Amino acid sequence: MPLDTLPSPGYHTLAMSEETKPSRRALAPYAGRWVALVRGQVTGVGRTAEEALWVARLSRPRDKPELLFIPPEESEAMTDEDHNP
Repeated sequence: MPLDTLPSPGYHTLAMSEETKPSRRALAPYAGRWVALVRGQVTGVGRTAEEALWVARLSRPRDKPELLFIPPEESEAMTDEDHNP
């Protein structure tokens, strides 16, 4: 994916087959981050899609990674008000 056509922050890649798609548990450490995947393997991680793509291209320059935003865990997304009513 060319840098000038990167997805918006709400973009999720859904084209992966179930065989190559990593489990939700395997992606849990990347909650709140963008992940670049090549054949189901994490090849780049970043705070933005651009960062994840850049890291992936450094490690796998010939492959075309798929970008996926991993939503934050619900417990991490809670504010202090949620913990102290």
